Amino acid sequence: MKRKQLFISSVLLLLCCLLVSDTIAQEREKRAQTTMKFLSVSTNARASGMGTAMTSVEANSAYSMLYNPASLSRLPQNVDMSFGMVNWIDGIDYNMGAVAYRPGDGRYGVFGLNFVMVDYGDIDETIVGPGEKGYYRLGTFRPHAYTVGFSYSRALTGRFSVGGNLKYIAMDLGSATRSLTSGGGLVRDDFREETIGFDFGVLYLTGFESLKLGMSVRNFSSDVSFNETDSELPLTFRIGVSMDVMDLFDVDRDMHSFLVSIDANRPRDFDEQLILGGEYTFLQRVAVRAGYGYPTDTQQISAGFGIRQPIGSINLAIDYSYTNFDVFSNVNTFSVQFGF
Repeated sequence: MKRKQLFISSVLLLLCCLLVSDTIAQEREKRAQTTMKFLSVSTNARASGMGTAMTSVEANSAYSMLYNPASLSRLPQNVDMSFGMVNWIDGIDYNMGAVAYRPGDGRYGVFGLNFVMVDYGDIDETIVGPGEKGYYRLGTFRPHAYTVGFSYSRALTGRFSVGGNLKYIAMDLGSATRSLTSGGGLVRDDFREETIGFDFGVLYLTGFESLKLGMSVRNFSSDVSFNETDSELPLTFRIGVSMDVMDLFDVDRDMHSFLVSIDANRPRDFDEQLILGGEYTFLQRVAVRAGYGYPTDTQQISAGFGIRQPIGSINLAIDYSYTNFDVFSNVNTFSVQFGF
């Protein structure tokens, strides 16, 4: 029976990798830019602290549906809630929430709901005009964006899991002045678009110690059009491998754990990237993390820490990460998790 499960898992993983490889081959042309880039921002502090190398990591929390939905199937508790806040560059704020439910102790898979909201702050609206400055200030507008998703994940065998995340995506850039009427009035256009996106992932436990393989496809969607200009979403392919290297030594795992994760990242609008992340955990309570991706334009090393503490029947986790963005303001991410 175990050999049959291993064979089925291996075939399914191979088919998924072949599907992704074929899709990548059709996507060789780089577009240099995409829209709705907020979909590419990491909104969980643990993931950000590891440089987002989370494709093959068993996150054991609801937020995993935003990185690789397949890892949601390994949820150790029946209900899990995760919330995150990101102080992004230039005063842009992100808020994230995810809730996962495992009915029947996982016999029917794991269901999840998630959202991400973005506030870009107030931006000056101007129009070209005569005078010393060469423009008139019309006031301010406040762009925003959000996504709401439904996830499902299931372990098909003891080692192989699949998962998907169907999401509604919307971005509102406000209304802008396009021209003036003959009487001096303003002709304005609304710049708002919405679409349906899909994330898909697989997770494979190799059976060698804690070695895991993962693959994900994120932000698969049709193009959107702002003012009759077609734009693509930031479609991203990832393949990852991870392992607790303490498995190779005679060390008490309840005392020390050192997770190493490597992701190969291929976004639609940027060069291929290799991301390395690490997490050392002491007494299953305190964790320190670091991550780095190469090549990169401005994002430098990430670091963070986390604390886990059971309170009665509730498993509480609080995480923080810091990411250096070179010439831009640095990014701080905060997360809290409740599992029971």
